[in-house]
Amino acid sequence: MRLPLSCGNSESLPGSLATMQNLTKLNLSHNHIAHIPTCVYNLKGLVFLHLACNRLETIADQIQNLVNLKILIVEGNNIHTLPKTLCFLKSLELLNVDFNELQSVPVEMHLLSRLGRLACHPLDKGLHIVHNPLLKPIQEVLQGGLSALYNYLKPT
Repeated sequence: MRLPLSCGNSESLPGSLATMQNLTKLNLSHNHIAHIPTCVYNLKGLVFLHLACNRLETIADQIQNLVNLKILIVEGNNIHTLPKTLCFLKSLELLNVDFNELQSVPVEMHLLSRLGRLACHPLDKGLHIVHNPLLKPIQEVLQGGLSALYNYLKPT
């Protein structure tokens, strides 16, 4: 089951969303959402979650509840940090955090083994992260690809 609610002026979601436990794809892009509603974190069947171009500043630790999530797109927001619980999503194949305000990433990023590579093209699977003011890891590390990023983040 898919539910597209993109390109609106919504700041909140319909109350009926909480009852849609069979939902696999949810598109909330291009709205005015400042916080991911708690009910979204309870949709354990979600495989695809699109939240690009909103007003998000954070992703809650409850993101780890979305154990089936393969695609998470949160580009074009104001996210400053990623929760380390995001790194527990073992099924994640595409994580797009481009065009945010990320200055660092969790050291647990290496747990996201299905990402496979740093991605550039919007349709590519992998980690989309280069358009952020990263201080750690530094941009030069990202030029070495995903393995260079993981090596950089590993505790010594």
